Amino acid sequence: MDALTLKQKLQHIQSANRSINNEEQPYELALHMLKHIGSPDPVLRDELIYVIFATWIGQGVFSEDQLRHVLQLALDDQHLFYGIGEQGTDSVFTRTFSVLLLPPILNVDREKPFLNEEDIAGIHHRLITYLECEKDLRGYVDDKGWAHAPAHAADAVEDLAQSPYLERMDLLELLHAISRKITESSEVYLHDEDQRIAHAIITILRRNLLEQKDITLWMNSLHQGDMAVNRSLLETSHRNLNVRLFLQTLYLAIRTEEDEPFPAVRSLVLLTLEREK
Repeated sequence: MDALTLKQKLQHIQSANRSINNEEQPYELALHMLKHIGSPDPVLRDELIYVIFATWIGQGVFSEDQLRHVLQLALDDQHLFYGIGEQGTDSVFTRTFSVLLLPPILNVDREKPFLNEEDIAGIHHRLITYLECEKDLRGYVDDKGWAHAPAHAADAVEDLAQSPYLERMDLLELLHAISRKITESSEVYLHDEDQRIAHAIITILRRNLLEQKDITLWMNSLHQGDMAVNRSLLETSHRNLNVRLFLQTLYLAIRTEEDEPFPAVRSLVLLTLEREK
């Protein structure tokens, strides 16, 4: 199915409040949606494909086997890793909207588990690798809409971190992987990336599996940044601004949290903000 035909079909479905009552083969249509999930057309990609996908997943339209297959496709080299490493190209949309399928799928799994420990380990590995390899950190792209890799990936981290299969080291890897999207960016984050990343990190911390030394080393890594990278004065300024904004956002989000480990985290955040001045 070509993009125009798909767009018209999805607009018809959307006009019926995304009902599938008249859609005889929603799974087959979903496979066509996956083929066009990286369309540079923001209406098709974001307002139609993603919104309808998330709605149908939440409504239980797909069987467990179908949902597992959608997950496998979203994580494969033609979706999550399509054009990985490129910057400034349209391939980013395929990657970032594929990773955005993880939260609704993982939410279904929390309500009615169908993924096993091996499945979660596979998602963890692919997501960590994606975070390490994604270099296109643009937020909103003129005429093409949201790219938003750090924010979309943070949403996936937030949901994955809630899995009971993940233990201390798994959470620690997620913590450092998502945090590097703050310290490595040469772009100033202007589109709520700091909030989305903070929410993911709070979810990791709320599991209360990390040790105090883990949190201290993580906080020190935010202050130090990537010392191996030769940064220009402007890049350093952008990096410091991103870190400072993130820490302020994190502090405000946990300012009333009294459960462990948040009182200690608040103190570390304030110390780090003092260093970042």
